[in-house]
Amino acid sequence: MLNAPPEHRYTLILMLTINAVSIVAMQFIVPAMPDLVGEFATTPAMVQLTLTMFMLGYAAFQIAYGPLSDRYGRKGVVMWATLVFIAGSFLGAVAPSIEVLVIARVLQSVGAAAGFVLPPAVARDIYGHDGAPRAIGWISISAGLAALSAPYFGGLIHETAGWRWGMGFNGVLGIAILVACGLLLAESHPIARRQSVGFAGLARGYAALARSRRFMGYLLATAFVNGAFYAFFAGGTFVAIQILGLSPSQFGLLTIPVVALFLPSAYLSVRMAARFGSTRIIALGTLTTAAGSIGLLFVALSGDVSVPAMLVASALLGWGNGQVIPNATAAAVNLFPKLAGTASASLGTAQMGMGAVASLLFGLLHDGTSTPMAALMAVMGLAAVLSCGLIIAARRRPAVA
Repeated sequence: MLNAPPEHRYTLILMLTINAVSIVAMQFIVPAMPDLVGEFATTPAMVQLTLTMFMLGYAAFQIAYGPLSDRYGRKGVVMWATLVFIAGSFLGAVAPSIEVLVIARVLQSVGAAAGFVLPPAVARDIYGHDGAPRAIGWISISAGLAALSAPYFGGLIHETAGWRWGMGFNGVLGIAILVACGLLLAESHPIARRQSVGFAGLARGYAALARSRRFMGYLLATAFVNGAFYAFFAGGTFVAIQILGLSPSQFGLLTIPVVALFLPSAYLSVRMAARFGSTRIIALGTLTTAAGSIGLLFVALSGDVSVPAMLVASALLGWGNGQVIPNATAAAVNLFPKLAGTASASLGTAQMGMGAVASLLFGLLHDGTSTPMAALMAVMGLAAVLSCGLIIAARRRPAVA
């Protein structure tokens, strides 16, 4: 896959696995959400919190994990976070009420956040400036495979055994990761390269990132394309099951084009960026995402939403995300090599924070039609296109870490 020192021969595989499981945990329960309304005698908005609060916790703790791993190393942070993830998963499996399930999902997200923010930083540690884009491309592909399988298998497990077994399955995955990391994961961030994690140091690190218009362009581009995806994901389960009459597992099949096109897009776009420049590829990806979102909005407004329309929008979202996320992530992390963990945390926080906003807004705006979902997607897609202006304006001004 990529050349690495002998002590790190298992590191990339472990990072791919950790990243994938964090995505699985987020999405596994989504196909069951319409049924949770009746099971807990609650409202769709309350059930939506099981996704929204997960993404908020996922976003908030990345802010801490990045700098903490810059100061104390990557392995210890991964081990601690995995323990929290295991606890949240098993608590969710036995949750007696929707309130306890929401709390369990927050705990799950606190642990899973490390699986999103640390792999790009570890890739930068091991493979350096030149190798990091390829490694991060593989991480994006593993996340895509997880996103492809999680909705379908989550729906299948819910149909055959119940969503509680899915939560328990996440706990078992967490135990396997804890054992594997304890035995096989080598520290990639040596003591000599670590920096202080005091409040002042945190503030200086994040302030340095915020002052870079180019970094902020990368951050906003990834955040808004991710927001478009989660508007589709959060709203799509209700549209597919309540309007189109699909089953939970069939909703999972509806998301296949997102990842089926994300994977080749992510793979090819990293190589295309080496030839044509990452800025052009990122801009093309945001335009593709916006096109799919706006097209679905026109269909929704016509009142003729259908499975083919959802599949086409899903495919365009997948291709656009694959062009934007790996290239923008690698470019942003490479801008500040001494703050790789902090930069990765900022990107992850922005992506999941925007996803949480999209999920929350859908829960508030849901009116039994497909229009709120499509409108949110269109707004996010257009904002992603506009964010490329920051990258283009600053591309000739080098950042100073």
